[in-house]
Amino acid sequence: MKRFLLLTLSMSATCLLLLAVYFVLLPVGRIGDVYPRIVTPQQQSLVLGTSRAAQAINPTILDSALAGIYAPGIYNFSFHIDLSTYNEQYARAIRLKLAPSDGRRNWFILTVDPWALKADLEETSDLQLRSVSRSPNLEYLFKHFRRNWLSPLPTHCFISERGRTEVDYKPHNERDRQRHIAQKLTTYEQMVRKYSYSPASESVLDSLIADLLARGDIYLIRIPASKHILQIENRVCPDFNERMTRLARRRNVPYLDFSSDTTFMTNDGNHLIQSEGDRFSRLLARTIRDVAQRQAKD
Repeated sequence: MKRFLLLTLSMSATCLLLLAVYFVLLPVGRIGDVYPRIVTPQQQSLVLGTSRAAQAINPTILDSALAGIYAPGIYNFSFHIDLSTYNEQYARAIRLKLAPSDGRRNWFILTVDPWALKADLEETSDLQLRSVSRSPNLEYLFKHFRRNWLSPLPTHCFISERGRTEVDYKPHNERDRQRHIAQKLTTYEQMVRKYSYSPASESVLDSLIADLLARGDIYLIRIPASKHILQIENRVCPDFNERMTRLARRRNVPYLDFSSDTTFMTNDGNHLIQSEGDRFSRLLARTIRDVAQRQAKD
């Protein structure tokens, strides 16, 4: 019996050691899309929203283009749709992610679309943590460890040091891309049946804007998507832009709506191809620069 217990303890210790070595050697950007963002330090400026923002907005491009207006270092703290609805859990995680104000002119990009302001169906969240800036985040690993992190096969996604989701998926040809889009659109059509716009989420967003305004400038942004996705979103919330325009006016922040620009190519109808995300980031930076310069003159 004693020998059996010693053997069990030895094997367990070996497994834990191998697992620890694995996590040390594995690039943190490969460990899902949540963990890489909750082990980085607290931040002064943030990009917020769903996976559409996570893939489309490149913080490095924004920093370079807006140098001299904003302090560098904006971080993309956006997540997949199940986590990034503007609800109390996400708002709490955002506040935890903020470092004490450094007195500089910081800024925040809050991306919006009907998916980001949907009624919540789930009560739990992977972001219900004591810290979203601790490395390693043992609480998260204990609560939300996933076996697919141990897969030896590389994934198409990587979370950069600045929080952007970099997707290296490239369709073989246009026919392949259209087939992929059609499959995704079927998924979104099914999502419409269970999603609805939530005034409660809008209230959380409004409160978040009020808090962040005390720390810097805010830009409310709607990112481009395919015309088919926009048609679906218009069914979820036909007056979405009117709602966001009223909210922006009430808080005296700009609402920059790029949704009508369907020239940007997506890989699934919803998320911009990585190079197109870079192109959008440059357009966004130019637009923000113009807005900031106009506001400085007023």
